[in-house]
Amino acid sequence: MEARNNSSRSDRLVPPFALSNPLRRFIENPYSVVKRFVREGMVVADVGCGPGFYTIPIAEIVREKGKVYAVDANPKSIEVLKAKAVKRGLTNIIAKVSSASDLSFIPDSSVDFVLSKDVLCCMRDHEGAIKEISRILKPKGLAYITARRSFFDDPFKVTEEEWKKLLSKFNVIHEKIGLFSYEAVVTK
Repeated sequence: MEARNNSSRSDRLVPPFALSNPLRRFIENPYSVVKRFVREGMVVADVGCGPGFYTIPIAEIVREKGKVYAVDANPKSIEVLKAKAVKRGLTNIIAKVSSASDLSFIPDSSVDFVLSKDVLCCMRDHEGAIKEISRILKPKGLAYITARRSFFDDPFKVTEEEWKKLLSKFNVIHEKIGLFSYEAVVTK
């Protein structure tokens, strides 16, 4: 696994321990999310992977026939993810330190599934991240994109109007606007 440090200083870096909290599994089961979209042999990008809450289950599902690009702006999260992958003997993860708005190390139209779970609300360049997700996604590929809603004056906030504009770059298969979050399944 490789690491590259070109993260945007304008991204909000969530500490790995906050994302690795064991209680999180009681609230959201990563396997129940990814098993709906991920199959053996797929190429997947976990954009905003943190310490691997979703990356590890994805890598186990795609197995050695598949590949997982794991991207996070926080170098500490990538370190934790790499240690978890080594401990589990997973060699199909390519981990990079980068902002979601710079996925230049992933080839165009090469990814079957993109997971972008609560990443947009941790960065300022929402448009850049969406452009990169669209660029790397295969023509028939899917992306599952979510963002937390903010009710405060937050420079990272994704408004409902902006959310709709961002989704207009895709064919929307499913969209949900909840009280606390946005969710969409999209394709090119």
